[in-house]
Amino acid sequence: MSKLLAVSPLGFTTPHTETVGAYSISEVTDRAMASVTARKDCGAAVKTILKKILQQPAPEVGGYCTGEIEAFWTGQSQWMLAADFDTHEDIVDSFAGTFKGKASLTEQTDGWCRFAITGPDLDRLCSLLCNIDMRQLTAGKASRTSIEHIGCFVLRAADDNIHIIGPRSSAASLHHAICAAAKSAPF
Repeated sequence: MSKLLAVSPLGFTTPHTETVGAYSISEVTDRAMASVTARKDCGAAVKTILKKILQQPAPEVGGYCTGEIEAFWTGQSQWMLAADFDTHEDIVDSFAGTFKGKASLTEQTDGWCRFAITGPDLDRLCSLLCNIDMRQLTAGKASRTSIEHIGCFVLRAADDNIHIIGPRSSAASLHHAICAAAKSAPF
């Protein structure tokens, strides 16, 4: 029987971290992800359930909340949940009963790659990557954008910490774009 070996989106057996200038760019592979979409006429009920799960209000437009369970707004009555992979490997099954048929949950873990970027003046770095006004994207905010023609989410965890989530199939291209911007950031 073959022995399968899990690899990160960039093809490594452990998450890859790279330092480029003043920035640290790290693959994040320890998060399980699921999309949550409220079913017809259940938006308010799903928000109430999310508030219990998150222990804070469900993110509104452009919102992102951190904690044991992360969530960010992706569309009208739609959110993405992320949780520790070790405790929520089957994230859909973990929460399906909680929503009591009021929302559709879809496994998203292997469809996305995630990069954590830390360093000074992330606003300048992001100005080279995408068209987000980072002065408006303060901690606790999220935005959907395009980076090198790749549809991505940018989550602001802190002034010196952002996460970029993009399609796993574009991980190498996205990583290259981030590294290229980091090399040019002190313009």
